[in-house]
Amino acid sequence: MHNEPDEPILWLHGDAGTGKSAIAQTFAEVCFADGILGASFFCSRESHGRNNTRYILPTLAFQLAHRYPRFREELLKLLRSNPGVGLESLNSQMDKLIVGPFEATQIQPLVIIDALDECNSRGGHSTRRFLSSLFKHVNGIPNVKFFITGRPEDAIFTLGRGENVVRLQDVERSSVDADIKLCLRAWLRDYGRRATRYNLPENWPRLDWIDELCSLAGGSFVDAARLAHQVCQTVPPS
Repeated sequence: MHNEPDEPILWLHGDAGTGKSAIAQTFAEVCFADGILGASFFCSRESHGRNNTRYILPTLAFQLAHRYPRFREELLKLLRSNPGVGLESLNSQMDKLIVGPFEATQIQPLVIIDALDECNSRGGHSTRRFLSSLFKHVNGIPNVKFFITGRPEDAIFTLGRGENVVRLQDVERSSVDADIKLCLRAWLRDYGRRATRYNLPENWPRLDWIDELCSLAGGSFVDAARLAHQVCQTVPPS
């Protein structure tokens, strides 16, 4: 992404279960290993601390401060002069917690925000208000790259506003199924290593099982994970 200076945002979108979070998690791990990941936020409607957009910017700022000493210095200056900034509007937080320190330090990190659609709108901090604020300020921090995943309906809102868009629904089904089979094999092999007290087949997991589970999943990583879990439940771990 840092080789594309004119495209500060890469938006990955697809329907539920298409593997957005799996891609984001893998991408985050690779970027962390390469030393370019500045901060990440993985939204989840099931988690109180991760289901509201008002938590995103303070969390990102904290991680960036931990990762970059110069960013930390700028953020501490702000917090000493304005300790209540976390209670200000989303637009004000974006400007003060994120854009200001980035402008002052000129660091070049990657920021990942996954499953933005899973944040609710309590307190008026809706997904689209978050995106609107980000697009308003992103041109002021050209060295920073954002990788964001979400549902297609939010991607429609972003089109034409300075970002690359990748549509998972455009990926060939054969490629999706191949990735699902890799995940199924890895999940079941991991279970087999842990369930040592049970007499599992030597060829666990059998290839025909993998093929059948993949067919039942119907191209959904979520359904594939659910099916793998059901299979494992028939043989409780040690």
